[in-house]
Amino acid sequence: MKILKKSAVVAALLAVSFLQSSAQDSNVKLNEPNYNKAKLFSDLPDKLNLELTNLETLLDLSVGTQVSAIVATGFPLKGIVVSRSKADAFVKTVVIKSHSRQGATFTFSRITKNDGSFFYTGRIMSKDSGDALEIVKEGTVYVMRKKGLYDLINE
Repeated sequence: MKILKKSAVVAALLAVSFLQSSAQDSNVKLNEPNYNKAKLFSDLPDKLNLELTNLETLLDLSVGTQVSAIVATGFPLKGIVVSRSKADAFVKTVVIKSHSRQGATFTFSRITKNDGSFFYTGRIMSKDSGDALEIVKEGTVYVMRKKGLYDLINE
């Protein structure tokens, strides 16, 4: 009989604590994007023609190398190579920390398809600005196109 009373008391306490607890906090603050960040690339047009020959040379630079190159028409890049990857025979990537664009990071990759042709991808952006440039293919040419930072990433 004593065990039955103790079990009933424990069950009652568990039921009360269960009813008082909440599975989720209803006051959770969402990390809202800041659409009022300064634009880092406001001085550039919406679309820039990519200089693929200049970009190809960047893929072979060593970490720590100073960079001064024209990556797109009217867009010089000055900075330092902070990372380089040649994970396999099909992908080569270089990451450059820009000195000329308030510490924005430029990532450029060349991906080799099974048929031996190349395809390029990349972007330059800074988490402190509201815009970015992304490499896209338009027809047969590659361009850098302006994007909003929050069109590319979620916080």
